Amino acid sequence: MLERGSELSDAEREEILRQAETMVGMADAAVKELGSIINNRRINLPEEHAVRFAQDVFLYLRDEEEKVKERVRAQVS
Repeated sequence: MLERGSELSDAEREEILRQAETMVGMADAAVKELGSIINNRRINLPEEHAVRFAQDVFLYLRDEEEKVKERVRAQVS
């Protein structure tokens, strides 16, 4: 969708930016919650590996959404 960014209306760009900001917030919250679980040692070692993997996935998704935000902001400017 961003490849055709110049074809997007201002309202569409703003909606994409709002959605990206929401996704970044959700990913941040998930990373913090998973970190809390690990720090409180409420899990055994195999579960910890799964939680750390999930945390890495959310970090990746957060970074990708940040890239979306940067591209949308660049198109708005």
